[in-house]
Amino acid sequence: MKINQPSFEIWEQQPGVDGVYRQVERCGRVCYKSENHQTADSARPFVERMIASKHTAMLEHATIYLTLDEHDDRTDFYRHNRFTHVNMVDGKAYVTTNLRVLVENGRMNDLKELCEPTALHERRVTVHFTTQVAITREFNRHRVNSMAEQSTRYCNYSKEKFGAEITINLPQWVKELPDGAWTSTIEEGTVSLDDDAFLALTKKVVAGEADAADNWLFANLAAERAYLNLTALGRKPQEARVVLPLDTNTELVHTAFLSDWKHFFDLRALGTTGAPHPDAKAVALPLYEEMKRRFSL
Repeated sequence: MKINQPSFEIWEQQPGVDGVYRQVERCGRVCYKSENHQTADSARPFVERMIASKHTAMLEHATIYLTLDEHDDRTDFYRHNRFTHVNMVDGKAYVTTNLRVLVENGRMNDLKELCEPTALHERRVTVHFTTQVAITREFNRHRVNSMAEQSTRYCNYSKEKFGAEITINLPQWVKELPDGAWTSTIEEGTVSLDDDAFLALTKKVVAGEADAADNWLFANLAAERAYLNLTALGRKPQEARVVLPLDTNTELVHTAFLSDWKHFFDLRALGTTGAPHPDAKAVALPLYEEMKRRFSL
């Protein structure tokens, strides 16, 4: 069983139309962990398949910046589209939207007007999180954001691409236990107990003699064994996943306007409406500081 620390990374969209397609592919491949299929020319076919199958949610992660004349017929459309922000300044419309809006409204020709964001465009920012399933449930309540998450339905953790093991995201309360709290060996983010050691740990838990750390460790190791046993018995990942714990590590991508990120930080980092969950704050607060540095949030 692997143990991960929570983390985040801001994914900047590459310039030009090619960058639009690459952003969709990068975010979309998180769901099935198929990044190994990316090539120098795989992005456009990836997006075209999504459009053909009407699987357009992933298209939202590609941000489109346009600068149009105030009296351009297209300006009126974007001003009335609820997924688009338009700033009107000195006769110009500074439009920020996403690829799904263009595709579903027959406006792909507008890509000819694609530009890089200026100070007058409302910025959209994509963030890749590594955290536990329990926390992505909270993050995904920000429904105005565009989301892509690793799928426990399709990802088979018994396969070698996942190391034939599950990965657990270390919760803050366990991380903050005093030194010496662990009675089992943890080295380089990996926990492995042979049958005898696992049986001894099980007996301690059943007898009520295990401390908090060992109860947490036992629960996750038992879940891993059950999951691997179920898949070995022929159960599909979508069936075996029911035994996975809430601390199961996952990857999540959110793309949102800066104004929506501000609301996210109010709830998940700053606690302006109540104390955020410690595991949510562990990634949200440093992300907030990074956003302030990059975008003068």
